[in-house]
Amino acid sequence: MKKGLLILCYNINEPNWEHTVWGTPPDKPGRLVRGAAVILEEGIDLAILVSSPFGKEGKSSGQLMKEHLYQGIEGLSEFTIYPLLRQISSTEIRRVLDERLMLLEEPVKNTAEEVMAAAKVFKDAGIEKTLLITNPDHISRTIKDAIVAWQKDYPELAANVYGAPCVTLYSERTPEDVEIAKVSNVVIAEPLVMKKFNLARMFGILGNSEALAEVDAVLKKYGK
Repeated sequence: MKKGLLILCYNINEPNWEHTVWGTPPDKPGRLVRGAAVILEEGIDLAILVSSPFGKEGKSSGQLMKEHLYQGIEGLSEFTIYPLLRQISSTEIRRVLDERLMLLEEPVKNTAEEVMAAAKVFKDAGIEKTLLITNPDHISRTIKDAIVAWQKDYPELAANVYGAPCVTLYSERTPEDVEIAKVSNVVIAEPLVMKKFNLARMFGILGNSEALAEVDAVLKKYGK
């Protein structure tokens, strides 16, 4: 079974870019470090990074992520949470990346477009099993977007998609976000929950400040 890997892109202009895509040794790997480990552990046949319209100094976020991964190859061994990164030489890791890592140049605007762009390449390459790499506070939405995007035109990919989250949290953008940046704060509303609590209608008033003020008053009165 041929395996594909998508490392989700992240906007270079976000203040926590380094934290999100690289992380902190020895046990807080970001998207790129987790991606490198999975490529080696799973014997990935094709790994993909996708470009985005967000960039810096004439380079897209995807291109900068690829460059950062190559520049950090020597430091991968510092992430002892993945023993394989210490057992394989930096020379061999570079060879594997040269052979299997691809950057898609066409920019995409969001996660849904990103997984769709990758699917076309995976299909042409004969990929049968796909792993998605992103942060744990983003992985549930990523898997949802992938299945929604793939189930019609790429059902074999939708039926064989796996999430492989890293450890860092992309929602930890500023010091003020530390309190809310927790996986336990990720809210997953399944269809029956959406129906029971009329959440679709709730989302429909997000731009209505007067309605939101009334909802907030009710929550303060009856909530904890």
